[in-house]
This record gives sequence, structure tokens and C-alpha cells, in this order.
Amino acid sequence: MKKNLIVLALLAAAGAASAQSSVTLYGRVDAGVGSFKDSIGGDGVTRTKLQSNILNNSLWGFKGTEDLGNGLKANFVLEAGMNMDDGTASVAGQTFNRKATVGLSGNFGTVELGRNYTAYDSLRGATNNTADTNMAVTGDVWAVGGDYANRTNNSVRFDSNTYSGFSGAVAYAFGENKDLNGTTYTPGRDSTDTLSLHVKYANGPVLVGYAHQALQAATGTDTKYNLVAGTYDFGVAKLSAGYNKADRAGSEDQEYQVGVSAPFGATTVYFGYANGKQENTAGVTLEERSGFDLAATYALSKRTTAYAGYKSYEVKNSSKEATAFGVGVRHVF
Repeated sequence: MKKNLIVLALLAAAGAASAQSSVTLYGRVDAGVGSFKDSIGGDGVTRTKLQSNILNNSLWGFKGTEDLGNGLKANFVLEAGMNMDDGTASVAGQTFNRKATVGLSGNFGTVELGRNYTAYDSLRGATNNTADTNMAVTGDVWAVGGDYANRTNNSVRFDSNTYSGFSGAVAYAFGENKDLNGTTYTPGRDSTDTLSLHVKYANGPVLVGYAHQALQAATGTDTKYNLVAGTYDFGVAKLSAGYNKADRAGSEDQEYQVGVSAPFGATTVYFGYANGKQENTAGVTLEERSGFDLAATYALSKRTTAYAGYKSYEVKNSSKEATAFGVGVRHVF
């Protein structure tokens, strides 16, 4: 009888310990067949190939948490990107290129240290058209004058808890290259640090927010991004829109995007449009881009999705055009 009680006590203790600490293996795999065309002045080349990451980037990772008591938890995430067409890492020599963080969470919010997404990127992704997938044309068009870094190394990020729908985040990434230009010591150079933040209100069908990101230049003018964006879910359709302004040395970008998605049973249809214009300090247009995308997904199960999508954009002042069409399968685990 005593032996049975001891065994039961040990099993209960093991169950409590496992409930306090957990590690999860997760991932997403995406591949399909696509046709990709680039042309300038009517002359172009079309490539048809088996392509990884047509809808979403493929990835795998570990995440874990430990309950430290009194509402305090320790957390970590290790996430790596990969290419399904050849099995290689998405970034050679950088195993956990997507995210590598350790931190604490509690009643105060969440603090993470390591390689992480910027706070600006979190709002931009939540409000981008076409569910922020790779079929969204926004990234191609908003790169009119050069786009932002969505992840940074050596970062400290704080996310607040949500209070009556309001929340926010701030992140600071240390450039760690002050007074260093290659191998030459150069007094007076600043580190290329990155500051980002966002504030948002998300309650019921509405999400609206503001985000800012600034890259401190080693010399010269900082690059700053300011985004106002939101979504509204009517149930039968979801609308998204965003306006972004980028200021850098000698030029300014003004960009906007809109989108709509509508579910029809297991099928969801997406449409997005984006425009971006770069002007110099005299107001002369240096480059202008515009484009649209159309995509549809079909849920084969809770974890497996079939999809098809098309996107096209043009650089108006150079007669450059690019289009992409693909069909494929995405599976999450």
C-alpha cells in the first residue's frame, strides 16, 4: 500500500513539473509551381519552376515556456527558415535567421532579448493586404526607395499587455559597430542602431494603429518610417489599408496600400493594391511603382491549404514590369 502511494505521489509530481515547463516543435512548409516574368521596355524573360515559399515562407522552430510562479514565466523561441525546393536553409550560415530570443513575461508584459521582429513590422504585418503573405504586392511596391529591416540582431523588445483593447511595443537593436568602418578605426562614427515602436487598438472587428522605425546612420541622415494602418472585419469581408512615409537623406517616399478578403466556406479570396512614390527634396519624382495581387486559398483541413495567386507591379519611370503566378500547398504543424 505504501509503495502504491509513493508511486502515485511521484506521478503527480511529474505531472505538475511537466505542466510548469513545455517545449513545442512547430513549423510551416510551402511549395508550388510558379511562372515568374520580368521585363523592361517590352523585352522580358519568363521562368517556370518549382518554387518554395510562394504563399508563405517555410520554417521550423522550437518554442518553450517555464512557469516561475507568481505570474512570471520564462520564454524562448528558436525559428529557422528553409527552402522546400532544395532543402537548404533560407540564409546560409545563420541557423535561426527568423527569430532567436529568450525572455520573461508576466503582469508587466513581455521582454525578449536576441534576434527579433521590429515593433514596426508587427503592425505592418497585421494590417497588410492579402493576409501579409508573399503574394501581397506591397513589399515589391513599397521598396520604391528601399524598404525597412523587418528583423534586427542584438535587440531588446518589450510588448505590453492589452488594456481595454489598447496595447503597444517598443524595440531597440544595438548596431554594435560604433567607431568601426570595416577594419579601420574612425572616431566619430555612430552605431547603426534601430529603434521601433507601435501603438494599436484592437477590439472586436476593428484594428487601428501607428508604427515608427528609425535606423540611425553611421554618418548622415537617419532613415525613418512612419505608418498609419488598420483593418475592419465585416464578417462577410475584411478590409485593410495603410499609409507609410519614409524619410531618408535627399528623398522621401509616400506609399499606400488597400486590400479586401472574403470567405466563402473553405475558400477565401484576396485582392490587394499598392502604390509608392519616391521624390527628392525639390519634389521631383525619382521613381514610382504600383501593383495589384489576387489570390485564393482552400482549406483542405485545419492544417493544410491549397492556394493559387497572381501579382503584378510596374516601375512607371523605367518601363519595368514584373509578374508572378503560382499554385501550391501549405501545411503547418
